Amino acid sequence: MRQRAAVTEFADLIFAVARSPWALVALVGLLVIDGFFPLVPGETMVVTLAALGVSGHGPDPVIVLLVAIGATMVGDGIAFLIGRSIHPTRWVWMRGSKAQRGLRWASDRIEHNPGVILVGAKFLPFVRVAVTMTAGTSGLPVKKYLGFSLLAATIYTGYHVAVATTAGELFATNPFLGLAASITFGVLSTAVIGGIHRLVTRRRKRSG
Repeated sequence: MRQRAAVTEFADLIFAVARSPWALVALVGLLVIDGFFPLVPGETMVVTLAALGVSGHGPDPVIVLLVAIGATMVGDGIAFLIGRSIHPTRWVWMRGSKAQRGLRWASDRIEHNPGVILVGAKFLPFVRVAVTMTAGTSGLPVKKYLGFSLLAATIYTGYHVAVATTAGELFATNPFLGLAASITFGVLSTAVIGGIHRLVTRRRKRSG
C-alpha cells in the first residue's frame, strides 16, 4: 500500500509540474539552448509535454507545438548569427570528429540547396547545428533563412508532437506508458535517420 501511495504521489507531482506554466518556460529554455548546443533534451521535453497533454496531464499539444516552433527558431537563429560572426571551428565542442564531419557535409551542400539541407539536418543533432552555423557563415540572406527556418522548425517539431500525441492516445489510460513509447520511438527514429545519413555519406565518399 505504501509503495502504491508513493507512486501515486510521484505521478501527481509530475502531472502538477507538467501543467504548470513553468513547464513551458523550461521547454523554451531547452529548445533555445538546443539550437546552438545540441546536448540538452529539447525534443524530449517536447515529447513529454505533448504526450502528457493528450491525457489531460499537461499543456495542450497545440500550445506545445506553437511554443516549440517559436523557441526552436530562436535557438536556430542564435546558431545562424554565431555562424555570421564567429567561425564554428573556434568553439571547442565543434572541433570534435562528429562536429567536423557535420561542418564539412554542410559546407559542401548549403550553397546549392539550403532549404532541403536545413530541413533534413534538423533530425541530426550535431549536423543541424553545423548546418545552421554554416548557413550563417555562407552569407545566406536573412529573409531567405527565416523562411527555411520556419519550415524546418514546423516539420521537426510537428513530427515530435505527432509521435507524442499518437502514443498518448494509444495509451490514454496509462500516460507514463504513452510517454515511454513516444520517447523510445523518437530515439529510435533519430538513430535510424542518423544511420542512413552516415551510410549515404560513406557511399558518396567511396564513389567520389
